[in-house]
Amino acid sequence: MKPLLNSTLMASALLLSHIAIAGEAIEQQQTVEANPVVKVKVQRGSVSFKSWDKNEIAVKGTLDDLSEGFTFSVKGNKVTIEDTLPRQYSGNNTEGSELVITLPHTLKLEAEGVSANYSLDNLSGALEVSSVSGNIKASTLSDKTMLQTVSGDISTRSLTGKSKLHTVSGDIKDTQSSGTLSYQMVSGELTADTKASKVTIESVSGDATIALANVDALSVKTVSGDVELSLNTLLSRAKLGSVSGDIEMSFLGDTDVSFNINGGPGGKINNKLTDDKVTKEKYSPQSYLKFQTGDGRAELSASTISGKIELLK
Repeated sequence: MKPLLNSTLMASALLLSHIAIAGEAIEQQQTVEANPVVKVKVQRGSVSFKSWDKNEIAVKGTLDDLSEGFTFSVKGNKVTIEDTLPRQYSGNNTEGSELVITLPHTLKLEAEGVSANYSLDNLSGALEVSSVSGNIKASTLSDKTMLQTVSGDISTRSLTGKSKLHTVSGDIKDTQSSGTLSYQMVSGELTADTKASKVTIESVSGDATIALANVDALSVKTVSGDVELSLNTLLSRAKLGSVSGDIEMSFLGDTDVSFNINGGPGGKINNKLTDDKVTKEKYSPQSYLKFQTGDGRAELSASTISGKIELLK
């Protein structure tokens, strides 16, 4: 009977340990080296990243109801934070992790989740956050930022440095960011009001509305999606291309630009910026528009196949 009794006691102890971990409130803090490399993995729930001027990391909140254990390890400049879940689970009627993680202001951060929502504020460094169906919200990030989702939405404000915002079917909303920006989406929608000097937009079937300030370099590629652009001044170059999608570009300020637009097969060019006329070849479905405004120091080239390029003022 003793082996059976011991097995029963061990099983009971393991069960009690699991109950104590799942949904447990935690509050832990550790000292770290300057500019740490932090990896965070939280599958469900919400995680909020905040910063302070300390070489310390603090984690506070509650673990997932299905948590099998919490890891907060520091080895040299490498930090791992993870709320571990079973390999297979059903999330019905259970709550995910709810964590606030306070970090040194400057660091390298890699965070990932499945349905976890992430928020980040006032951080600097190489910052990479990804979630499958969770949303990402970020403000006042600097240096290098990469935010990506599959079906989750991305909302950002006041990013600086080099920023990449990528989603498959989620929506992107960006406000007052600057530096270099890359927007990528498949079937999601993009809304942006940005001060970035270099902007890249790639869309497959999603629509985009972007307000730009003074732009050095602009690149737009769209397939089966419509893009509406407004900008104050083009300082250097822009390259626009569409397949079965429309691109509308409004110039709000002075336009010292040399334009070279190819209507392509099945495409259409509509010029409401100047009185310059579209040229059509006699035995070709293609149309062209070439003209210059001001001193033409900036260059804009555009092409479309079965879409429309429209210039407005």
